[in-house]
Amino acid sequence: MTRVGFVLVAALAALSWPSTVRAQGMENTHSFTLSLGTGLALSGNVINEAVGRINSTPTVFVEQAYGNHFSDALRVRFMGNLGLDYNKEAFVTLAYNKMNATERVTGSSGGYPLYTRFGNTSAIDIEGGVRYYFRPEGPTRTYAAGVGGVRFHEPVGATIRVLELGLTLTDLDYFDQSTLFILGADTGISHDLSDVIAIGAEVGLRYQPKPSAASILSGTGLESINDTGSRWSLPISAFLTLRF
Repeated sequence: MTRVGFVLVAALAALSWPSTVRAQGMENTHSFTLSLGTGLALSGNVINEAVGRINSTPTVFVEQAYGNHFSDALRVRFMGNLGLDYNKEAFVTLAYNKMNATERVTGSSGGYPLYTRFGNTSAIDIEGGVRYYFRPEGPTRTYAAGVGGVRFHEPVGATIRVLELGLTLTDLDYFDQSTLFILGADTGISHDLSDVIAIGAEVGLRYQPKPSAASILSGTGLESINDTGSRWSLPISAFLTLRF
């Protein structure tokens, strides 16, 4: 065989031989991910319906959805990832969540609108889970993941106002600082820009049980308005992954 023929045969063999990287999939990979996003409230209440009196004035609170008062304005996640085998990857996440509140009409007192505004709040999440990649061997990968963790939720305060009655109750404790177990799932897609950098997008589902209710409006018959707070949310994010 001539030298040229030998080179051609070697080149064809190299092209047809399975790539070590592709065969490996996610196995033994290590990476770090920075994720930025927000969240949408899907269900859950922040105020229960109740009837009572404030300063001897008949007062009614109507049921209020969490999403009517809070928006998940910012969600930042720092994530470490470890490939377990061909198509599975374990991860651990530290996340910061910022929730902004808006004043809304939440009932009436003496026939006049009753306004409630919650204070802005935040939470720290520590999560862990496993991703399953449907296409682990190519530059574009899709996956689904199961997630569980702990949420450290900051206290939530509230201000209640009835303008026509000159009534303002400020800095009421509404939810106490709470430690909550959370669970959910994620699905996403990532695309390799190089051997060490990938970008992607992810959408998830999270369940949070209700936080600890603070003692509020004692002796008014309205003490149960905050015996609620469990919710489902839809976190949405974009991310950057660095492999090392």
